[in-house]
Amino acid sequence: MNIYDQIVAVCNGHEGEILTSSQIKDMLFKKFGTNRNSVLPPDYCYNRINKGIDFSKHIFIMINRNEYKYVGKNYPYSGLILSRAKGTTRDTIVGEWENGKYRLYEAHPKTSPKTDKGTPVTSSAMGREQIQKLYEEYMEILELEANVFGYKPTETRHLIGRLGELKCALWTNGTLSHVVNQNGFDVIDSTKRKISVKTTAQKSGFISINKNTLNKADDLMII
Repeated sequence: MNIYDQIVAVCNGHEGEILTSSQIKDMLFKKFGTNRNSVLPPDYCYNRINKGIDFSKHIFIMINRNEYKYVGKNYPYSGLILSRAKGTTRDTIVGEWENGKYRLYEAHPKTSPKTDKGTPVTSSAMGREQIQKLYEEYMEILELEANVFGYKPTETRHLIGRLGELKCALWTNGTLSHVVNQNGFDVIDSTKRKISVKTTAQKSGFISINKNTLNKADDLMII
């Protein structure tokens, strides 16, 4: 029995639970005597691709580097797929799932053959459904921060900024820049125009604009 099958065997009955990496390794060691160092939960996640690993076995949703939600095989997952290049400390979005079917973006190398679950390469941009999903999730968090935990909108600038970028992408039928806030623009609309987005909770005052990167955007949107 390979490690994937061992994980499925010990995790059955734990559907919907968040398990730590140590818990998973301990369960395999206790039942099968499997070397803990050989158990790598990230290799079996819907929302992560690791270089050199066949992207065809999915049973976890990675919550963070130490926690994994067990959902089992053939889960109708919708969400983004992340990957981290060797030698870097940041993840990049390389694809997405929609109701149990995945697609990888053109910028990401093929990691597995075409299957009935997904097409390795179909697009180079985040789909509208994912942008809408992110917008709703960020808005829910903002509502909690402002109306439940009592933070002022001006104290949630990062959330508001990201909401503005997502809203702009939805309005213009566009997508987010691969590196927002750094190249002088945040969104690329459906006609390939580059848009710099400024989102504010201010009722008065000024919006600061970086003069050194302003010429890199075609349009400026203030929300």
